[in-house]
Amino acid sequence: MSPDQQHRCTVQQAADGAPFLAFEPSTGAVSSYSCSLFTLDLRPGVSLAEAERLAREINQVLWGVSTTIF
Repeated sequence: MSPDQQHRCTVQQAADGAPFLAFEPSTGAVSSYSCSLFTLDLRPGVSLAEAERLAREINQVLWGVSTTIF
């Protein structure tokens, strides 16, 4: 399934403070994926600064988020 809206990568923090990446609609609207949140878990020890850098790099080339259901 291709998205019908653009997405962006954001940095979030888990309850223990560990950063992770989330893909959310660029407009802040409800996701076209039935309110789902797509995330990427980062390796232990990744700093908030490293996560923010990675999110910036992804956002330079990211258009949308897709899912394939078999």
